Amino acid sequence: MSASATATATFALAALVGLASFGGVAVLAVAVVLLGVLVAAGWPELLDLPARRSSTGVVAAVAVAAALVAVFTVQAARAEGSQVAGVLGHLPAVAALALLVAFGHQLLRRDGRPRLVESVTGVVTAQAVVVLGAAWVAVPTTYAGAALAPVVLAALAATSAVAATTWPLRVAGPVNLLVGAAVGWLASSVTALLGGGGTTPLVGGSSAIGAVSEGRWAVAGIVAGLGAGVLVSAWRALSVRLPAARTLPAALAVAAVPVALGGAGAYLVGRLLLL
Repeated sequence: MSASATATATFALAALVGLASFGGVAVLAVAVVLLGVLVAAGWPELLDLPARRSSTGVVAAVAVAAALVAVFTVQAARAEGSQVAGVLGHLPAVAALALLVAFGHQLLRRDGRPRLVESVTGVVTAQAVVVLGAAWVAVPTTYAGAALAPVVLAALAATSAVAATTWPLRVAGPVNLLVGAAVGWLASSVTALLGGGGTTPLVGGSSAIGAVSEGRWAVAGIVAGLGAGVLVSAWRALSVRLPAARTLPAALAVAAVPVALGGAGAYLVGRLLLL
């Protein structure tokens, strides 16, 4: 796949997650699992890891587990009527168990375990990506609500388009920051004008609708856009050096990684900036 095709895939995945964020927790979880499966399928080929099939299975299993845990914690928080403490408290436990699974995977290998350290490092890194991607499930529960997801994803898509150019990184990097901030601000301003005022979770099950001001939306959009610019530029600097990045499974993983990683950033923006 060419760089432009990879950027198009990133745009398509961002649009999918953005639409799914308005479809309920289960729909959003399915989109998150799809991201995780794409990362799992292409990551071993992208990094030329040994034991590719089993590595894919391990990462995919962690992606499904992380999404399910996020769904259960979100639903439990809604049932209790309080989300003040956050709803991702169990994901660190998933990450810790995933590390044990990665070591267990190596113990079960029957190929002599060549390049052991490389294999463990690659699998654990992919597991971290898919666990962070599960944070998308909790984004609609933040103070901004589901409207925050398209804001962050628009910035990711725009900066991915810049990263797909042939510009050197010393040019594309600063341009990505400007484009990300501009698109984030524009998307957040449109969201605020359309009434995406958010929902402020309160103890006892009540909520304050429209609690997020336009100014806070603008700040959140700019911060999210700058974060997207840094993320996409850093990912381009890493992935462009990998020889397998143009093959189909690896290219889809390259396209899915920034969308997955954006989930954690979106959740932080929604929880910390849009108060």
